[in-house]
Amino acid sequence: MKIFIISLVLHIGKIGMQVLYFFIKLFTKQNKNKVLLLSRQSNSINLDFKLIKEELEKNDDIEKLQIKVLCKKIPKDLFGKFIYCFYIIKCMCHIATSKVCIIDGYNIPISALKHKKGTEIIQIWHAMGAIKKFGYQCLNKGEGTTSKIAKIMKMHANYTCVTCTSEATRKIYAEAFNTDIDKIKVWGMPRIDYILGKNNEIENKIKELKEEYPKLKNKKNILYVPTFRRNETIDVSKIIQAVNKEKYNLIIRMHPLDQTEVDDEYIVSNKYSTFDLIKFADYIITDYSAIAFEISTLNKPLFFYVYDIDKYKRKRGTNVDLQMEMKNSTRKDINEIIKMIENDTYDYDELARFREKYVETIDTNNSKRIKDYVIDKMKKVEKK
Repeated sequence: MKIFIISLVLHIGKIGMQVLYFFIKLFTKQNKNKVLLLSRQSNSINLDFKLIKEELEKNDDIEKLQIKVLCKKIPKDLFGKFIYCFYIIKCMCHIATSKVCIIDGYNIPISALKHKKGTEIIQIWHAMGAIKKFGYQCLNKGEGTTSKIAKIMKMHANYTCVTCTSEATRKIYAEAFNTDIDKIKVWGMPRIDYILGKNNEIENKIKELKEEYPKLKNKKNILYVPTFRRNETIDVSKIIQAVNKEKYNLIIRMHPLDQTEVDDEYIVSNKYSTFDLIKFADYIITDYSAIAFEISTLNKPLFFYVYDIDKYKRKRGTNVDLQMEMKNSTRKDINEIIKMIENDTYDYDELARFREKYVETIDTNNSKRIKDYVIDKMKKVEKK
């Protein structure tokens, strides 16, 4: 009954959007020099969008280039969701007047509506790969959506292309986005440029971090950065108890949606991104989080604490068999991981194989590859 009601509401809402969008398209003109960066992952511009925007602003080929950034999360409260509907109308107006739309997640008006001919829609996704299954890979599973709702909302439809970091990831994304593999492009992720130190921005943040938290300069730092588990909290007490505080500092960075309570002693301000923390830390422990791919580019000891892996595989499923591909650094027992850290026994060859398979774009031209595609599409319109 619940699914029926949700489906009915979505059907009505979608029809209303389609009617309104028909008239928006009818009375607006597409700006051949306009790029829209559209996200519902955060309420402010994220790192990937920031880097793409900066790269686009360097162009010398397109005069009067217009860049619009719209970032807003869907509120949790009912009134907030009502107000968000008006924001969606605003998004529809900008989509209709843009030549290129760049998104980093599922976006309702992008996928659910029919757009003007020639509109380019680039999905860069908000994760740098997929250890865990997502999208069409986990339909009708515990942490996925239902196939009925996915069909109504045309989940992940209308993409011109999707960016990724490797051939192995192309196959995963083609399945997850339910699209032709030819649309999946190995262009990389803008954040790699930042992590690898382009323009020294991240080095400046690390320096600032050390000044604000001087205690972190005296010992080696272990960072624990687990993935989000829907309707679950994480028992962080086990890792807190396992770490020898006389030898190591422990930093815990939870997923933004996670409700797990963590003592302030183990928290670093959110003004330092997870990318800043992985660059700063000496050892990183994660689980099924795609942050593992970013970490691999730094060639630092990366461990997978998968205490619930059997349950997780049943509930959601994984694309990467960690117990096979990263068997020497994957454990169900956190004490075994801490012991490996203390004994300094890490298999860097295994990490190199993992990195070479899943991150082929280890350079500082990731943002540029996306920019070049966007500018090329605009130049072709100018020539017509």
